[in-house]
Amino acid sequence: MAVFWSLRRRATSDSLPVFLVGGPVRDAVLNVPVKDLDFVLVGDAPALAEELAGELGGGVTVHPRFGTATVEIEGGRVDIVTARRESYPFPGSLPEVSAGSLEDDLARRDFSINAMALPLSGDSPEVIDPHGGIQDLNDKSVRTLHPGSFADDPTRMLRAVRYQQRLGFQIADSTMSELKEALAGGHAEAVSGDRWRQEFQKIFDEERAAGMLLRATELGVLAAVHPALSGGQGLTRLTGENTLDPMDCLAALVWSLSAADGDAVSRRLNLPAAWARVVRDTIALRELEPVLSGPPGRVSAVCRALDGLDPDAIAASARLFKDPQVAGLLRQYLAEWRLIVPSLTGDDLLAMGVPQGPKIGEVLRELHSAKLDGLAGSEEEERALVHQIISLGS
Repeated sequence: MAVFWSLRRRATSDSLPVFLVGGPVRDAVLNVPVKDLDFVLVGDAPALAEELAGELGGGVTVHPRFGTATVEIEGGRVDIVTARRESYPFPGSLPEVSAGSLEDDLARRDFSINAMALPLSGDSPEVIDPHGGIQDLNDKSVRTLHPGSFADDPTRMLRAVRYQQRLGFQIADSTMSELKEALAGGHAEAVSGDRWRQEFQKIFDEERAAGMLLRATELGVLAAVHPALSGGQGLTRLTGENTLDPMDCLAALVWSLSAADGDAVSRRLNLPAAWARVVRDTIALRELEPVLSGPPGRVSAVCRALDGLDPDAIAASARLFKDPQVAGLLRQYLAEWRLIVPSLTGDDLLAMGVPQGPKIGEVLRELHSAKLDGLAGSEEEERALVHQIISLGS
């Protein structure tokens, strides 16, 4: 990537103290594809980001509070961070930040496997590993850097599960004990819904998202976020599937909730309106199961039950229902039935003699039902039905 080579050139020629850090170093050691590049500069990262953006024709977004910047070039994003130290005024709070050394910056990180750095200068740079990350990679262990890590930032509990499941590792015994202590201390309640939602979003983008959420449920982490998230019935139905949409995960998360609990979870996580609709309508669809699983009826009756519900919620529910009849109805609705509309319009009905006003809507709805149920396949048949309705009403 252009940013990497520009930084490497500057680090070598200008002795710039810049380092590749965190996940990219971990993945390089594991010999797995590196997705994102994150850099730490012992100096002014936003100023360096501005220089890079100017040199490479990109854009830059600066986050002054944390001394960080994001460079966007050719559709890619690279984070450059000022080396910093952090302190937490109280459990679950945002950190207080000040400039620091590379050692300070690595010491503030979540797990040893993410607390390594690689200098960009020199012909054969060696990994800087002050917290035993390479050994933990060899041991396949997720381990915090200090006993108060989860109290400082309870969202790290979800991250521990995410790395454990993604990498096929185990959470170290000491770290598991710290996690349980943080849960018992109630520290998760201090974290804002926005911060928890961001962690959920990261999980939703993972291949093993359902398994991650189910493990977090088993450990009690999700119940600490909101008590209603203590069951994993929906998640068990998706475990093992690796082609999930984020809305599939969200729907599975709330599958067994009541409408009131669904609303409470949406408020707790400060969900955007589109996500809150998925929560609401997923629960509504689950409650429709007795209607949808009964003896086959008219297509129009199924469509009346589903019209107005969120398509993402319907698609997710088709994966979550165990009854193949219900799942099939939902898929057919999305693929076919919801697209069926009468050929005739309100203007056509007026021209045929239907009186203006509510009657137009009534006739259009009757036409739509007839079309769905195969009783008026052509425009000619629709017109015949309209004439019949007019004659009955006169």
